[in-house]
Amino acid sequence: MSEIPQGDQAGYRERSLVSASELSWALREVNRLAGDLDVELARRLHLRLLDSMALGHVMTAEPPLGPAELSARLGISTGSGTELVDRLERAGHLQRHRDTRDRRRVALSASPEAVGSLLGELDPLFTTLDELADDFTPAEQEVVIRYLTAAAARMRQFMKAGPEP
Repeated sequence: MSEIPQGDQAGYRERSLVSASELSWALREVNRLAGDLDVELARRLHLRLLDSMALGHVMTAEPPLGPAELSARLGISTGSGTELVDRLERAGHLQRHRDTRDRRRVALSASPEAVGSLLGELDPLFTTLDELADDFTPAEQEVVIRYLTAAAARMRQFMKAGPEP
């Protein structure tokens, strides 16, 4: 086992309880940091964490989410979801529009300004990650891409399966 990075005491405690490969532990650390990154992005965008999470769901959902689906994804009541959507719409972050397939349904989209702000904050991170990728050969990059793509698929499968009985 490799040395535990400085400041990764949570990871060290987890390692003492579960046996997994170094690759799995490295991905666990990336996942933990992704959660911390979400908190930092919300802070930089002057948003509540839940509001930032809502924007992320709206930006990536296919087909577009309505307020009820967004509430379900966030694990909040539809009433709280309506308040959240109202707040984000008033702030200019979200837009409501009629669904193109079902005119009775309201769909949500992130405003171009919100998308631009979020991607603007992420741009320096993407730049440094691209620089890191340049340290790997194209063949090595293909292996990393294959692993991360498969890991993402297994994470989705894990979430869909729900808790074990």
